[in-house]
Amino acid sequence: LLSLTMNHVQTMNALIKKVASITLRKQSSSVTTFSYTASFRTQVFSPERSIPEGAKAYFSSASSTERFVRTPKLNQVITDSSGRKFAFVDLNPSKKLKPKVVRGRLEKLRIYEGKQRDIRHSPWRLQLICRHVAGLPLEDALTHLEFLNKSKAPLVQMVLKRTSNLADIRDGLQPSQLEVAECFATHGKHLKRMKIMGRGRHGIMHHRFSHMRVILREIDFPLKIYTAKTVNEKKKWLEHQLRAQAEFDTANAKRDELKRLERMAELKQKEKENAAKT
Repeated sequence: LLSLTMNHVQTMNALIKKVASITLRKQSSSVTTFSYTASFRTQVFSPERSIPEGAKAYFSSASSTERFVRTPKLNQVITDSSGRKFAFVDLNPSKKLKPKVVRGRLEKLRIYEGKQRDIRHSPWRLQLICRHVAGLPLEDALTHLEFLNKSKAPLVQMVLKRTSNLADIRDGLQPSQLEVAECFATHGKHLKRMKIMGRGRHGIMHHRFSHMRVILREIDFPLKIYTAKTVNEKKKWLEHQLRAQAEFDTANAKRDELKRLERMAELKQKEKENAAKT
C-alpha cells in the first residue's frame, strides 16, 4: 500500500510539471505575439498623394519613423449624386466635441421666432404636434406635418412657413438652410363655463386655449457632418449642404435680377416725367 501511494504521488507530480510547462509556453508565446503586433511604425506617404493641410504635420518627412502615432482614417470617401468625391479625414476619431464648443457655435447662428396666440385647442394635444417636429430640419418637419393625422397640424405648418418667410425676407435664407430648434405649446386663458349635470347638479367646464412658439435656426452643416456617427449620415448632410447652397445662390440671383428690373423701371419712369415737363 505504501509503495502504491508513493508511485501515485510521483505520477501526479510528473503530470503537474508537464501541465505547468505547457501553460508557461503558451503564455510566453502570447506575450511575444502581443509585443510583435503592438510595435508598429509610421507610414511614409508619397508626395504625390494629396493630404489635407491639417494632416501634413502628421506625415512630414522630418517625423521619426520610430515614433508611435495614431493612424488617421483616410478611407471615408463619399460620392454625391453628381459624381463628385469628398474625403473625410478624422485625425482623432475618438475625440468628441466639448459641450461648450457646440454651445458656442450654436449661439452664433441666426434664429427666427414665430408665435401664434389664443389657439382654440388643448395645450396638451398641441404639444404632441410640437414635439413631433422639434429638432427636425424645416423641410422634413413640413413633410411630416403634411401627412400627420392631427386637427391642428395645418396650423403648425402655417406658423413654420410664416417664420421661414421671415428668414427669407431678413437674410435671404431658404427653407433647406433652416431647422426647427424649438417648438412648444403653453397654456392660454381658459374660459370657465357651467356644466349642467343630472339630478339638479352642476359643475365647471373649461374651454382651453393655447399659445405656440417656434424658433427656426440656421443649420451648422460642418458641425452636423463632424458629429455624424456613420458615413451614410455624413453623406446625407453633405448632399443637404450642397443642395442648400445651390438654392441659396439661385434665390440671390433672382433677387438681384428683380432689383435690377425695379431700378430700370424707376429710371424709365423718371425719364417719362422729365420728358413730360419739357
